[in-house]
Amino acid sequence: MNYPKTLIRSILAILIFLHSGSVVGQELVSIPSTMEIPLVSSINGIKYNIQIAFPEGYEKSKEKYPTIYLLDSNDDFPLVTAILRRLQEVSLEKSIIIGIAYQEYPKYYRRQDYTPSNIADIENSGGADLFYNVLKRELIPVIEEKFNVKKDSRTIIGHSIGGLFGTYLLFNKDSIFDSYILSSPSIWWDDYLVLNEENNSISDKRVFVSVGSEETTKMLESFDQLKDYLDKNSKPYALKDVVIEGENHASSKIKAYTDGLRWLIEEKN
Repeated sequence: MNYPKTLIRSILAILIFLHSGSVVGQELVSIPSTMEIPLVSSINGIKYNIQIAFPEGYEKSKEKYPTIYLLDSNDDFPLVTAILRRLQEVSLEKSIIIGIAYQEYPKYYRRQDYTPSNIADIENSGGADLFYNVLKRELIPVIEEKFNVKKDSRTIIGHSIGGLFGTYLLFNKDSIFDSYILSSPSIWWDDYLVLNEENNSISDKRVFVSVGSEETTKMLESFDQLKDYLDKNSKPYALKDVVIEGENHASSKIKAYTDGLRWLIEEKN
């Protein structure tokens, strides 16, 4: 079979490019108006990268901005930054994203940070209380010292066991956050532990909870349990619960982040 010479040349060019390894070692694509600062915690010893996304005009503004603290930032910082910036085009409110990433082994350390109790057969679980203190004593003070932020307007976003950690903060700790986006929260952890402990009043909190309709029975039950608990026992200032049709555990967070952020912006305005 005779192939066109232009096609052959194109294939050869691609092969040479791949063989040369020219992708390796080149500068990565960056996100405008962002920065990253390292944080080595003296509380739990974990090495974090704090990824910060500023709104348009931040450098010249004297305004103080709300903060959005994002868990699982290794994966989701570009996604949430893009979503929020598009939403800010139609909203008066602008916010600063504070993404909490790990310098190494994110899957290992997130399990430690986001789970409120140790389960014997789940390695490295049960460090949520230490991580809470990292946020309260180390991270938030640095952010509020270095940047123009509102100290009374903090949101936390978490998916899966990140959503579990957000729920743990909502029910068990003092008011370091006033708004919560809980995407597919793993409330099932340790036999629904976060719903069984005494909790502080959350009457001044805004809470968005979601789950994908195609998630496992365990995740759907977690959503129902949390929704019912919030409706009957806790009565947050504002509550939005959503089943995201046609989405599974991996895909549901995309719409959850979008709808959760939009709802919070509209709710606050």
